[in-house]
Amino acid sequence: MKRYEKESLVKNFLVFFSLLEILLVLLFLELYHSYKTEYKQSLYKSMQVCSYTMNCSQFTFDFSPKNNHQLNELYDDNGLYAFFTIPKSEKFNLKISYSKQNFDEDMQIEINNFWLKFIAATVVLLGISMFFTFYSLRPIRDALQLNDEFIKDILHDFNTPITAMVLNIRMFKEEKGEDPYIQRISNSINTIMLLQNNLKSFLRHSPSHNQKVDIGHLAKQRLNNMSNIYPKITYTFRKDNDLICLTNKELLTRILDNILSNAGKYNKAKGTVELSIVGDTIHIIDTGKGIKSIEKVTQRYYKEQDRGIGLGLHIVEKLSNELNIKITIDSQVNRGTQFMLDLSDLSKEEE
Repeated sequence: MKRYEKESLVKNFLVFFSLLEILLVLLFLELYHSYKTEYKQSLYKSMQVCSYTMNCSQFTFDFSPKNNHQLNELYDDNGLYAFFTIPKSEKFNLKISYSKQNFDEDMQIEINNFWLKFIAATVVLLGISMFFTFYSLRPIRDALQLNDEFIKDILHDFNTPITAMVLNIRMFKEEKGEDPYIQRISNSINTIMLLQNNLKSFLRHSPSHNQKVDIGHLAKQRLNNMSNIYPKITYTFRKDNDLICLTNKELLTRILDNILSNAGKYNKAKGTVELSIVGDTIHIIDTGKGIKSIEKVTQRYYKEQDRGIGLGLHIVEKLSNELNIKITIDSQVNRGTQFMLDLSDLSKEEE
């Protein structure tokens, strides 16, 4: 299950379960209130019977002077009690009481029973919420799976013509030597292969195995590759220190390729792209068009230019989250953009 599918599953489950649990709490509070009221009424009826029989061990009896107390009415004041008339007595009423301690003990027993029922009902609601969550998300998951399968089929169909073009260009170079037109075709094929790798990364469920990666060597390698694709852009490399990280080399390559490709694609004529390694951070600075909305630029399919499909930086963010790389973007329109990749967490894993 992909990360966004897990996120949707958790959020939908929490919504379903929270709503049902709130209703359950309200229901049990109402049931407890009703039970408490009915129990008091039951005690009062028992008091009425006891006022005639005087044979009830759970109650206490006392004589109370006649005053403003209402007869045949239950009082709930530091215990339960009621006043009843005494035949042939003009000065006293009969007071029948049920102690607060006994009443609280009775209520505690019932509260414990309610808790057991509440826990059992909560377990049932967990199952119901999980069922409805999976049931409601299934059409969306089927649609996403269909979309992924379609992209996979397209990528598979790309392999044959791309491989044929690469082999023919290699044979042509061996036979005719270097040719500027053939180099342009080769650069275009490299761009297609970059887009193909982006789509593969987009479909990836999780990172594969990690390995020790020389960040400087990898960065310089990707710069050289991009300089072939965008020969009119000047790519420069600088490092203040050696940086070795334990990470997924393939996914880190996709991150660097996407950032460097955008830096070349949206740069000005004869612009520059500088990649530097300072401490645990990779800095990529270009002299391009800049980004108008930094907070939106990593959203899927968002783009500020006519070129591209709006997946490059979305994939960068997605893969960076998987590799635990922190990304900071600083940009000024018509001045350029700086990406800072903080690899401090990766370097710590290696120590």
